[in-house]
Amino acid sequence: MESHFDKLWKMESKNKKDQQKFWDSRAAEFNLQLASPMAIKETQQLLNFLKEKGAIEKSSTVLDIGCGAGKYALTFAKEAKTVVGTDISPKMIAFARDNAQDRGLQNIEFVQASWPEVNLKDLGWKRNFDLVFAAFCPGIDSAEALKQMIDASRKHCFMSGFAMRKDQVMEGLKKHLGIQSKSWGNQIYFSFNLLWQWGYYPKITYQDRGWTKEYDIEQMADILLIRFNDQVSKEDIIDYLKTISVNGKITEQITAKVAWLYWQV
Repeated sequence: MESHFDKLWKMESKNKKDQQKFWDSRAAEFNLQLASPMAIKETQQLLNFLKEKGAIEKSSTVLDIGCGAGKYALTFAKEAKTVVGTDISPKMIAFARDNAQDRGLQNIEFVQASWPEVNLKDLGWKRNFDLVFAAFCPGIDSAEALKQMIDASRKHCFMSGFAMRKDQVMEGLKKHLGIQSKSWGNQIYFSFNLLWQWGYYPKITYQDRGWTKEYDIEQMADILLIRFNDQVSKEDIIDYLKTISVNGKITEQITAKVAWLYWQV
């Protein structure tokens, strides 16, 4: 029988082609961020947290769902026995493989796949990993995808996502166009409640985050166009961005509260 939270989550399902297109378009940007001080600090914080839980040890096998260009998977590979990373974006996977090769990591594998479409039995992934990890992963988009995450784990599971996020430019555009803002955090909300209903005891902690990024008008327009699922014309987006640009550049200021969700299976 479908639960209340399962039904609510299904109402938010997104088009897989749009997801792949969006993350392909951001792959180069995300790859450049791997060496940023903020990314290094966040990765070390999370690694310390997982080590304290006993979720990453020298003998651990790790699955990173939505691994991107390898932000966490590359670090995990230095601490664990083996790591597998998956991502819906072929471009993200290409960067991740190059990054692993550049670092001489032999114990890491990357698989291009949409998580909800992965067959654990065919891949030999059922109950195969000591830690199943998903950081800001849109692939965990339903009760079924969450169950599959659990089914791949022998003990530890971790998920992170936004409990709250404010993107100054995007919020300004929505207000300009008369579009109502949707709240962040539903992935964590649905996951926590479903895990509780299924008999698990998820623990949740929060981290405050804030950062600033600069884009060309065209780059920002392309990002916003995909986020709006092409419901707004690119011309209208560019017209608005021109009114807030400085020397042809857009500064996006973001404040967020990040939720870390950890549980054992």
